Amino acid sequence: MNALVVGAYWGDEGKGKIVDLLAANSDWVVRYNGGDNAGHTIVVGDKKIVLHVLPSGALQGKNVAIGPDVFFNPASFLKDLNHVRESGFSPGKIVVDERAHVIMPYHIKLEGEKIGTTKRGIGPAAQDKANRTTDVTVFDMTSPDFLKKIKEVVNEKEAQLTAAGILGKNFDAETYCRRIYEVYSAYAARIRQYAGNVSYMLNEEIKKGSSVLLEGAQGSLLDVVHGTRPHVTSSNTIAGGAAANLGIDLRPFKIIGIVKAYPTRVGEGLFVTELGNYEDTKNEERNKPLTIAEKKSVVEGNEKLLGRWIRMDGAEYGATTGRPRRVGFPDFVALKYAAMINGINEWAITKIDVLGGKAFKAAIAYKKGTSITERFPFKLEGYEAVYGQTEYFWPSMTEGQCKAAVSEGYDALPKGMKQYIKELVRHTGIPVRMISLSPERDITLINGVFERTVEYLRK
Repeated sequence: MNALVVGAYWGDEGKGKIVDLLAANSDWVVRYNGGDNAGHTIVVGDKKIVLHVLPSGALQGKNVAIGPDVFFNPASFLKDLNHVRESGFSPGKIVVDERAHVIMPYHIKLEGEKIGTTKRGIGPAAQDKANRTTDVTVFDMTSPDFLKKIKEVVNEKEAQLTAAGILGKNFDAETYCRRIYEVYSAYAARIRQYAGNVSYMLNEEIKKGSSVLLEGAQGSLLDVVHGTRPHVTSSNTIAGGAAANLGIDLRPFKIIGIVKAYPTRVGEGLFVTELGNYEDTKNEERNKPLTIAEKKSVVEGNEKLLGRWIRMDGAEYGATTGRPRRVGFPDFVALKYAAMINGINEWAITKIDVLGGKAFKAAIAYKKGTSITERFPFKLEGYEAVYGQTEYFWPSMTEGQCKAAVSEGYDALPKGMKQYIKELVRHTGIPVRMISLSPERDITLINGVFERTVEYLRK
């Protein structure tokens, strides 16, 4: 089966684990967008591996590729590769597209504070890509004329780099170019063996019957076109972006939407179902357990503390930045929109175990003034969530109970959990294929899930 995995919210949906699972039956795993501003966390046994550039399939020993629209940080790529090998895993073939745009040191320095980015240089690299004459590709980095290319780019950007304090007091342009070349030519010496054309390679592999798994970074609501602008990423994160970015036909692919049981968002940007607020989340003491009195306050309706409780139990801190993630009630409006713009065929639900023991509700519409809509707006300013009448609840499940459910099948899940899944399916019109009940690779429920959730759409 060829499959494409895409996040349904603002990223951090647990795509890494699902890709790792699906990779077991894939010949190739391909990253099609983003950069090292996104981290995928995979737990295998007692090992926790965080990857930023290298596709998650590397842990399954699969062939992996990095597509032409990835913003490529060579240092992060090599760090990922070392981390995977030192953890005892051996990836198969590795191909890095020669057209991928390289994140240079000045991109990281130029990254601004305006929209709460990860400061990884993605935005400035995207600007140079759009400029067309100041971009640096993997092809450039691995060519004999690399130093000449650096000098041409720095010369064109000299005024900008001087204004930013990158050139001037400590470095003149010539010295700065040579410093970059010394570091990046060493990266190039190690990466040159992997450089190639991913579009030709993938089309040939698909034609001969190889199974391909496509892995996106971030989530649908961070798409540069369809997301919650201006607080979005610099690439197309939705499924259609994979076709455009890789130069392939998506018709042979199943599109799997990864939906975390509750939405999270890192950094700035409006968040209609948010529990608490951004400022409080930023200043919160990390991993501080709730007291009995605070949990009682949650039962009495304290939504700010409910957000903190979910954040702590779900370990909701950025894999790349360590920043606490903002947490919200489930949002069926956003999920229905994500299903539409991606053409999602089925859901994979993650972190549903985190909601055990916590009462919560879900948004079924948005309201602005007296106007109510079930459509996800282009601009979220002024909108409030309209919640359904159902309050969902089920007791926390032990690891043993989660393992038993995986063995026994969908019907073994708690009644309240199945009620939540049922309404998610009915509101979005998309059945569920798998349900993750733990970060552990093996504690993922598949038995009976698709069959039961398809029934929800027939009644």
